[in-house]
Amino acid sequence: MRTRGLVYFSSLMPPLVLKKYSKPAKAPSDLLTHLESRGLTIMDRPAALRTLETIGYYRLLIYMRPLQGPGKIFIPGTTFDSVVQLYRFDRDLRLLCLDAIEQIEVALRAAIVNELGVPYGPHFYLAPEHFESATVYRGFFNKAVHADYLAIRHYQARYNDPPHAPIWAICEAVTFGALSHLYSGLNLANRKRVAKPFAFGESVLVSWFRTLNDLRNICAHHNRLWNATLIANKPMRAKVVQADLSATAQERFYGRAIVIVSLLSKIDPGSTWKGKLKRLLASYLNVPLQEMGFPPNWAIQSIWL
Repeated sequence: MRTRGLVYFSSLMPPLVLKKYSKPAKAPSDLLTHLESRGLTIMDRPAALRTLETIGYYRLLIYMRPLQGPGKIFIPGTTFDSVVQLYRFDRDLRLLCLDAIEQIEVALRAAIVNELGVPYGPHFYLAPEHFESATVYRGFFNKAVHADYLAIRHYQARYNDPPHAPIWAICEAVTFGALSHLYSGLNLANRKRVAKPFAFGESVLVSWFRTLNDLRNICAHHNRLWNATLIANKPMRAKVVQADLSATAQERFYGRAIVIVSLLSKIDPGSTWKGKLKRLLASYLNVPLQEMGFPPNWAIQSIWL
């Protein structure tokens, strides 16, 4: 259905006239001259040149857009350092998010092992009745049997019954994406069991784990995060969370920050992550927080105190 819809839509559009690509690759020095012609102030040309040589003009390009006006002319007073600072802020933000997501991912692995492996046995995932459907069961089973990890190889070298490794080895081997799909694919009773350490409803966690998996992929692949519009897998609102998870926040970084702080408050009550985020924001005062989805009164909401 979706494919047919796309074909129908494309048939209504005028045909695209393709042409030969003729833009030459420019040396970093030429690119600096090009940026100056568009109004960018370069205070230290050798330092700017080194930056283009080590980071790359095309990676910095997306951080220039918010600092440009019509015709891609830079807003008066914009310096090359302004662009680099925005890039560095985004990098620091991604690293901070990865730090939190690692902790949440590890907690999910532990919850699956403790809440399901203990009562049902280390090979419960081989039984379809623990899943929502046969399709979901087969999907995770295929990931599990093809997973490669030292503990799995250790098991295979010593045991043949059952022919596959225990759940704790599988959980360590598969990706966060596979874990989030495993959780969402468990039957309702099992999802509720795994949700206990997180102290949120299972439907909220299904949404939030998928949200964080997307965020993790953005961070791991060095994609722009700070002002990105994040449409896929928007985080579900949770009544117990005392924060402004508005429609705008759901599509921006702020909504993901609420999810991270909420989960960390349950699995690690002493977490200092939100303090680190506040300090990061305070160290880059020129970053417009509204473009990240932060409401004007965010800092006084109870979740951030």
